[in-house]
Amino acid sequence: MHMIRSAILFDLDGTLVDSYADAEDCWGEWARSVGVGEEFDLARFYGQKRSDIVRTMLPHLSEQEILDHAERVRLAERARVAKVVALPGAAEVLAALPRHRWGIVTSNDTEVAEARLRSAGLPVPDVLVSADDVGQPKPHPEGFLLAAQKIGVDPATAVGIDDSPMGVAAAMAAGMTTIAVRFRTHDDNALREAHAVADGVGSLTFQVLPDGISLKIPGAEL
Repeated sequence: MHMIRSAILFDLDGTLVDSYADAEDCWGEWARSVGVGEEFDLARFYGQKRSDIVRTMLPHLSEQEILDHAERVRLAERARVAKVVALPGAAEVLAALPRHRWGIVTSNDTEVAEARLRSAGLPVPDVLVSADDVGQPKPHPEGFLLAAQKIGVDPATAVGIDDSPMGVAAAMAAGMTTIAVRFRTHDDNALREAHAVADGVGSLTFQVLPDGISLKIPGAEL
């Protein structure tokens, strides 16, 4: 597939960086501390809001208790980023794109997102839409729509790239050309709603042209 688009909007975790090891450590410690360690599997929840994960595992808690537990994990994730690494090709892809033509839409909060980007050696973009900026998380399209608005482009002319079914659904609902990238937590069947599935951002070819950004996806067709 070969297309020209106005802007590229990336998910963060599982798309640009692999933060799974640190996240698994933080969530594993929390799960063991509340007595659900043996039944907790982060892969089942990857990409979901912390409060929703806590609510699923501990449904008896009050809403304030759920938020308190979620904040506990957030602080742990903000402090623990030593194992976060850039996924193959991510640094090269971002370096090739003009800063005013790409952004990040993440289900994480801004502090954790920026800490992970810095740990991975990736630039913090001018447009970073996080859970702090939206009222509705993925799969709602609010994050992708807000990012397109901040960049100043029509969402229909932009590309959304995500590794999770919820992220794919959000970009699709925003009316964007949607590319799913493979990560350890989801198989192709879970990503089938995307316009195309790629091995990762490193398998995509971007070229900046006068009329936009050329994107090539090996072996894919719209």
